[in-house]
Amino acid sequence: MLDLLFDFNAALAYGTDVVAYLVMAIAGTTFFALRLLLALFVGGDGGGELGLHDVATDASFNFFSLLSILAFFMGAGWMGLACRVDWQMSSLASAAASAGFGFAMMSLASGLMMFARRLGRSVEYDLATAVGRTARVYLTVPPKGAGRGQVEVDVSGRRKVLDAVSSDGKLPQFTSVRVQSVRDDGTLVVSALDA
Repeated sequence: MLDLLFDFNAALAYGTDVVAYLVMAIAGTTFFALRLLLALFVGGDGGGELGLHDVATDASFNFFSLLSILAFFMGAGWMGLACRVDWQMSSLASAAASAGFGFAMMSLASGLMMFARRLGRSVEYDLATAVGRTARVYLTVPPKGAGRGQVEVDVSGRRKVLDAVSSDGKLPQFTSVRVQSVRDDGTLVVSALDA
């Protein structure tokens, strides 16, 4: 099959569909590789197509992105070549196998892009949901006005370790405290549970 890459007449001897598969395979693979390399090393992901930036898109856009279309051409081209040249399948059977494999590659590329978007998504949380909750001192919180410590508390359904200051005395590590308020800089104001 590799001899077809360098000999157009040999490809044409198998039929025009083999030439079409050859063009699809070479063009799809070349542009797919270039697109991936640009996205990974230069940052040219075209506004988030690879999930490097958080972009709100619907499922149809994800499925028909440039990368998934290139994956289709790459997969369909190589499968079509393998079916016609290596496995000696008929034109119709080769076209069906080629299209099926191309759509499988397209689906895989779309799924991987959606997975990458989820990994890169930043999760927003509201510190105000911590007010009134019981927290556990993670790093000792010094007395009022003497510095900051850290507490572990549930914020918007997630366990977070956040900076905290005391509203009264020193709060030793591993003690339970109540969150009284949140400062503008995101620091929690806490007090002992018995206060």
